[in-house]
Amino acid sequence: MKYFYILILLLASTIGFSQTVNIHGIVLDSLTREPLIGVTIKAKATIGGQSQADGHFKLALPEGHYILQISYTGYIQKQIPIQIQKQELSELIILLQRQSKALNQITISGSRFEKRIAEEVVSIEVIKLNYILNTANNQVDDALQRVPGVDVIENQVNIRGGAGWSYGAGSRVLVLVDDMPMLTSDAQDAKWDFLPLENCEQIEVLKGASSSLYGSSALNGVVNFRTGFAKSKPITKAMIYNGMYGNPPEKNWKWWGKQQPNFNGGYLMHAQKIKQWDLVLGTAWFSEDSYLQGDLNRRGRTNMNLRHQFKKVEGLIAGVNTNIQLNKSQTFFFWEPSDTGRLKPYGGLADSTTTINKNQGLRFNIDPYITYQTATGSKHTLRTRFFRSRNRIPEKKQSSIADSYYGEYQFQKKFEASNKWYSDFNIIGGLVNNYSHIIGELYGNHTTNNTAGYIQFEKKFIKKLWTSLGMRYEINAVDTYRVERKPVFRAGLNYELAQATFVRWSWGQGYRYPSIAERFVSTSFGASRVFPNTSLQSETGWSSELGIKQGFKLGSWSGLVDVAAFWTEYKNMMEFNFGIHDVPKDSAITLANINNYLGFKSINVGTARITGLDISIAAQGKISKAESRVILGYTYMNPIQVNPDSIIMANISGTTNTLKYRYNHSFKLDWENSYQGAILGLSCFYNSFMKNIDEVFQNSKPKQNFYGLLFEAGSHIPSSVDTFRKQYNKGTLLFDARLQVKLSSQIKIGFVVKNVLNQIYAERPAILGPLRNFTIQLFAEL
Repeated sequence: MKYFYILILLLASTIGFSQTVNIHGIVLDSLTREPLIGVTIKAKATIGGQSQADGHFKLALPEGHYILQISYTGYIQKQIPIQIQKQELSELIILLQRQSKALNQITISGSRFEKRIAEEVVSIEVIKLNYILNTANNQVDDALQRVPGVDVIENQVNIRGGAGWSYGAGSRVLVLVDDMPMLTSDAQDAKWDFLPLENCEQIEVLKGASSSLYGSSALNGVVNFRTGFAKSKPITKAMIYNGMYGNPPEKNWKWWGKQQPNFNGGYLMHAQKIKQWDLVLGTAWFSEDSYLQGDLNRRGRTNMNLRHQFKKVEGLIAGVNTNIQLNKSQTFFFWEPSDTGRLKPYGGLADSTTTINKNQGLRFNIDPYITYQTATGSKHTLRTRFFRSRNRIPEKKQSSIADSYYGEYQFQKKFEASNKWYSDFNIIGGLVNNYSHIIGELYGNHTTNNTAGYIQFEKKFIKKLWTSLGMRYEINAVDTYRVERKPVFRAGLNYELAQATFVRWSWGQGYRYPSIAERFVSTSFGASRVFPNTSLQSETGWSSELGIKQGFKLGSWSGLVDVAAFWTEYKNMMEFNFGIHDVPKDSAITLANINNYLGFKSINVGTARITGLDISIAAQGKISKAESRVILGYTYMNPIQVNPDSIIMANISGTTNTLKYRYNHSFKLDWENSYQGAILGLSCFYNSFMKNIDEVFQNSKPKQNFYGLLFEAGSHIPSSVDTFRKQYNKGTLLFDARLQVKLSSQIKIGFVVKNVLNQIYAERPAILGPLRNFTIQLFAEL
């Protein structure tokens, strides 16, 4: 017992002679003076902490001399000597300087933690908000068209040829808002106009299969829309814009009188810190009477981000994000197949015959969340979401309500101890559940339930080599009788070969469960029907790439070049095919009843392969006295059907086995110059001719596929599509131009012209792309 008392006395004396002293500080960006969250501050290998949401940190250190080591992704490391004495130090103000912008942009989507884009094992593109707004894009899919390797065909995103056009049902690209899925639970499609551009921090586009991190629908890639939070100073931003469409090149296509088709809209956003609270409020509106007769769009949106940092529990943050939108739309589906009907709807405007869908929609989500970050580098996150998508289309009996309940717990641990085997080691793991309830006239009432667990390990060796290994296990159920289980894996490497030279390799599996719409849809449009397929199987596949990212500096110019070779394969690929379907065994097909069984049905069409090369260049520098920025991208894609049978080939309009609704070549260029408050920009887009579409829309193989003859007899659309495709078969080359002038320190005015040359083109059959249009914008920032 006496030894126990001696030990107590020794401990007490040690404490008495080695009292700890609290030091406080704040870490700020040296340029913007914004607080930095998650900065690592070390005094010794075993003593350290991280800055909180307001940039503040606190360490308890014994008396003595220390060298504080401050490190943060994308910033230059800093060392500060300090002397700890008995009295508490005054608050330290630490300013960190950003590294080179080109190679040190910070993303989260590739690894699910903050990481330099140059060190990612996959190709990632980042779009900043100013670029989106300056180019007069009022919804996200318009902005995605400007990303190298990304194409959008009537609201459906296609990354490196991995997807085409599937009539609005199903997506091979997963859309996220703040790391949580935002595809509707019925059709699994993206509502691009719902995403709050007025509160956008940046958009990250991850190219390639990413199902091990994000689950189903990430087969072709991920678009992660990231919202922002209040900064140290309150800010209010506003923009209003007005635009109109010009006349078509063919005068007899013009259906309007003196009043040109037009559009207008705007947004208002306010962000402010109020003690421990961060508040962002936004609202936006849009109204369009389209160049397509009968096509219109009206929408209004309001959103809020609210976050609270708990003062008594360091590292604890709780918040809620919410967004609500009401919209009214009339959607143009097929053109009128006459010489003067390219901008008029098939079936006219009468409710009994028109192919225009009239929809009154509601979109609403509320996302409560909580995070807790410890001083030792552990982070716990609980994200939840309720998302409702409602469509009212009573005239066509196509109304639906789709509710989704999402929850995810995620754990992250960063090990940064120096000279240890586990230094620069990151673990990310999580559990996910997504339950949906769908009520729909199109496809009946259904429930889905998705449960998943995932884990990923990332380790940096010899300060140059990042390694990544991850897996996910999914359980997916539809109603009470359809259950699928699927494990998927990914692996990747990134090696800093030389200064500003990064070589990467990645391989990842992907999959996509059929959407409720693809499995159960039963409807009609125009002269065609759409049939359900309850036996539809899931798509599976993998994607791999080998790439190099090289930074450069030439005189006043600096930037980076990125080159990536890619290979993607799909098995059991799902596509809508036209034919005779669901004929009862005791019935015979006659000319009188054939239309009851003729139409589209989603089926598994076998194996697909997409190979190609993706090249992008981003640079900035000076031309004379003007600051100049260039973004250039070229993508070669070879998307093919592997060993297609005669039925598949008969449903493809051309003679090659190229997948439908894909391009072989895509080129994009954006060049912007700024001088004394004025900005002049030019954009260029080129897509090669789309070799193959659905044969039924062109009636190009009447001997192999008589369905085109039937569709022609019932609608006369195929002959008009065939004539158009033969005339406009050299690909599509579009130019946009913009001018912005700063009127004062708070007000700017912009003028944008899209499709400057007024080119005629079609993204998909029987609908024309936008004519030349003009937009004037007024920006204010207070």
